[in-house]
Amino acid sequence: MAKSKVNYPHTIGFRVTDETWVRIEQEIVKTDLTPHDWCRRVVLDKLDHEYALSKNEMVLFQQVARIQWLMSQGFNILAHGELTAERWGRFQDFARSNAERFAELVLADFRRRAEGKAELEVLPGGRDDTD
Repeated sequence: MAKSKVNYPHTIGFRVTDETWVRIEQEIVKTDLTPHDWCRRVVLDKLDHEYALSKNEMVLFQQVARIQWLMSQGFNILAHGELTAERWGRFQDFARSNAERFAELVLADFRRRAEGKAELEVLPGGRDDTD
């Protein structure tokens, strides 16, 4: 990371285990960052993004968003009398392959609401995306 002429009067340092050090090195292997620069970025990113989630939290959040989508779609097609085992299977496959996108949409919608902005659009094509 190139050093610019910015005044950084404070220093933060901490010790890590060998295991943690190896994990940090694995994270930066395909970057030009040093472990120290990477740690600095992680801290600043956490401060700048109020809703940052850890990797484990994101996995759980993706599953919650996927289940939320499945339930809303499932009740919708059930209410319209259009539920078949084949169609439900397609919905499950679609939800499984789009869990990350569902989580992104839910987080973006939450951020917009927190800022007092309008709701985010639904997935393109609405409920017919799985047909």
